[in-house]
Amino acid sequence: MATIIVCVDTNTASENALRYACHLIKKNNNNLKLQILAVIEGSHRNLLFGSETIGSQKQSQMEKYLKKIVDNVCVKNEINATVSIREGDIVTEITKEIKAIGDCKMIIFGKSQKSQSDNTVLPKIVGRIGDKINAPVFIIPENIGEDDWQNLI
Repeated sequence: MATIIVCVDTNTASENALRYACHLIKKNNNNLKLQILAVIEGSHRNLLFGSETIGSQKQSQMEKYLKKIVDNVCVKNEINATVSIREGDIVTEITKEIKAIGDCKMIIFGKSQKSQSDNTVLPKIVGRIGDKINAPVFIIPENIGEDDWQNLI
């Protein structure tokens, strides 16, 4: 079955992107699967001391956050989601996830209004994965709500 991948981190824009994906799945009569992907960057691996502890803490924080947004968004919308947490380079891990899934119809990112890094990081990520994948990439701004989605679809 075709899959939508929603790439999340711990900002509220990710939750909005997930809501958008659930909306698309409902519009398609649940004929799409939902894959939630969180990538934890492995920069802590270069540390001499505490690398495992920091990695464990990041993993635990991400698991708690994912449980919260799955409950708040997917469960409320009666959408089943598969969750994947990967560690490493963001582009590499997104590419691996797409290849593992096989039939990826789209990738969705959320963009925070408050984060200046989103203005530089997201275009670089999208630019780097663009030639490695065969699926459209959607960036959903944090301030777009369900009323706006009705006009998009």
